This record gives sequence, structure tokens and C-alpha cells, in this order.
Amino acid sequence: MAKKQITIPVFVPHMGCPHRCAFCNQWKTSGAERIPHGRLIQEQVERYASSIKKSVTRIELAFFGGSFTGISEEKQTELLEAVLPFRKSGCIHAIRLSTRPDYIDENKLSLLARFGVTTVELGAQSFSDDVLSASLRGHSAEDTVRAARLIREKGFDLVIQLMPGLPLDTRELSVFSAQKAVELNPSSVRIYPTVVMAGTELARLFSSGNYSPLSLEEAIGTCKEMYLIFKNSGIPVIRMGLHPLGPGEQADILAGPYHPAFGFLVKSRVKRDELAGLIGEHVRYATPAGIHLSIPVRDSEEYIGHRKDNILYLKEHFGLEKLEYRIEKTAVPVIHALEG
Repeated sequence: MAKKQITIPVFVPHMGCPHRCAFCNQWKTSGAERIPHGRLIQEQVERYASSIKKSVTRIELAFFGGSFTGISEEKQTELLEAVLPFRKSGCIHAIRLSTRPDYIDENKLSLLARFGVTTVELGAQSFSDDVLSASLRGHSAEDTVRAARLIREKGFDLVIQLMPGLPLDTRELSVFSAQKAVELNPSSVRIYPTVVMAGTELARLFSSGNYSPLSLEEAIGTCKEMYLIFKNSGIPVIRMGLHPLGPGEQADILAGPYHPAFGFLVKSRVKRDELAGLIGEHVRYATPAGIHLSIPVRDSEEYIGHRKDNILYLKEHFGLEKLEYRIEKTAVPVIHALEG
């Protein structure tokens, strides 16, 4: 299917952030990365614009990396001024950036509004002050609440980022953070289970035995609960897990629940639970020789699972001799008993 929306990425490596959070290694690499300037951004937008397909109807520019609103006002103005002509001409439809909760105030938001910024992503990470302190975040949960409310009041779309699995975090605290995030009515959220990156304080804690990251299974279970809280509240989860990394980048991950398709694994687990509930009702009083599943075309891969692991799990879990399935035009899964 042809893409209708694209994002033009602009990286601002660790700019505007003097903090060294326990999980972050951007400070280590930022010196080797090119600091963006106005003309570089204009060239990048022009390069993208020259190759955009006709199917694309929305173009967004995103500043990734450091805490944008912590950059000097002069540098923020330079970067945003470079995008402004494209924003006014309609070539760029939206601008997003990410920052820290303690780098938000009315003056900073007024500057962003003046240059047509549409979305502010807030690195909340957790709503537990103990977790934030142990992770060396340098801000409180109340800072996040204050910043989030101000962002919404000023008319920006708000995206909240959470990181289950930080030091002192628990499944219960991660779920609590999701519930607190819902109260702030974000436009969407991202969930990044914590991984241990080389060159970080978390790596030192891990090597000394003072920090244990979530296993992949634990991360899937925790993120599934968080995902359902947002889904049931009508809040889109636009990302779960790190973006797929290249071999060199993966080498920097020392431990933790990294998987290139982590979001799929979480959504697939939700579907597995749905199927398990249906099959459980079907076999409550007698276990048939086998079961045939009619699986909806939509989300069929999530129902089947990674390498068919949902089908294999359900067959073993319920002690079925056969578990057949077919992808069909049905709105919901349908179960039929197979004759013995």
C-alpha cells in the first residue's frame, strides 16, 4: 500500500540537555554527530520534497534526539525559521519535537507556536518519583503533570513517552504510570521498555549486579497491560519498543527486551488472550478432538502470532489434537469443533 504520510527526520543529538539520565548514551555519541543548522534543514526538506510520490498527502517534519526546548532560544529560532517557509507554503503540514517536562513554560511554548509547531512529545518516562530519581531524570512526576497540562492548554497535540523497566520500577508502577498518563488526555503515547545501552549509568549498575532489566516476556506482559489501558481509553499507542536498529547499533545493547518487532509481539499477545478466552469457553465442558478457527483478515498476523506461536501455544495449552485456522472475511474470530 502506498504511503500517504511521511516524516522528515532532523536529529538534534543531545542538544539542550545537560542531564545524563541513567539509560541515555546520547552524550557519548553527540560529539561525533553533525549539529544541524538552518541551511542543512532546508536542503534536507528540498531533497525529500523532490522525491515525494503523488500518494503522499501529509508531510511532517520531526526534530528527534535532544530536548528541543532546552536549546538556546537563538538556536531554536534558527532551526524553526528554516522550516517556516515550507510550513507557510503547505509543503510541510506539521512539525513535532520532543523535550523534557522541566523544559516547558509559557514562553517556550509561545516560541513554538509562532513557528507552527503542532506536536510536543514529552519524555515523562514514569509517574513515580522514586523511579525518576533512581533513573537520574532530574525532574518530578508533578513537573510532567504541569507541563502536559500547559501543552494542551496552548493547543498543541501532546504525546507522552513512557519507559517501563527503569530502576526501581515494577509492573504495578508501570501500570500506574499508564493510568496517570490517561488522566492528562494525550493525543497519543509511545512505550519504550528500558534496554541497557553501553556507556550508560544503567550499564554500570547492570554490570555490578545492581540492576536487572525486564526479560522479553516480562516486557511483553507489562506493555500489554499498559497498551490495553490506553486502547480502552481511546488513546492511540503510536510506538512500542525501539525502532529497528542496525547491527552496529544493536551491538550497543548489553541487555534488556529489545526486539525489532516488539510492538507486534505485544499486540499479538492481546490477540492470543482473546483467542484463549474464546477457546476456553468452547471447551469448558468437553474438549473436542480439534478446533477450527476462522480468523479475521484484519489483524490476521497478530492473531496467528510470530512464527505461528499463538497457534502453537493455544494448541498445547488446551491439549488439542488439532488446531486448524483459516483467514476469512469475518469481523471477529469464530470457533468450530472438528469431528473426531
